[in-house]
Amino acid sequence: MVIDDVSRLGLYGPLVPGLEQVAAFLERPDLSSLPDGRYELKGGGYVNLQTVCGKSLGEAVLESHRKMIDVQVPLSGDETIGYASLGRLTEAIYDASSDISFHKERPDSLLNVRRGMFAVFFPQDSHAPCVAEGPLRKAVFKIPVAGKCEQVI
Repeated sequence: MVIDDVSRLGLYGPLVPGLEQVAAFLERPDLSSLPDGRYELKGGGYVNLQTVCGKSLGEAVLESHRKMIDVQVPLSGDETIGYASLGRLTEAIYDASSDISFHKERPDSLLNVRRGMFAVFFPQDSHAPCVAEGPLRKAVFKIPVAGKCEQVI
C-alpha cells in the first residue's frame, strides 16, 4: 500500500507500471466536467469516475482484488479508507468476473486520504473505501498486475 500527494505520483512509476497513465488522466483540463463513468487508459487498465454517498466506518466493507491494482483518488473532498493486510484475513469468496472479494473482518488501521492525495492498493492489501461525510466524487483507477509489480506481490 502507498499513500502520498498526487504531485509525487511519478516517483512510484518504477514500482507500478501504468502510473504514468494515472498522472496523465488526473492532469486533464476537463477532469472536473467529465461525467461519472468508465474511461479506458492507454496501455491497459481503466478509471471509474464516480460520485458516491459517503459511508460510516461501520458501513464500509473490506475488499481485495487479485488481478488489478487500485489507485484511489478523492476529487471533491476527503476520504477515509480502512486497511488490513490480506494475510491476516480469513479466506473470502472471490468473484473472478468482477475481480473482487469482500471480507468480514474490520480494518486494522484508517488512512486519511485528502483531496490532492492518492492511495495505491496491491492484491495483498484489503481496503474499505468511501468513508466520508456526504457525497464524494472520486477516481478509482484499475491497473492490471504485470511486470515489476508481480515481483513485489
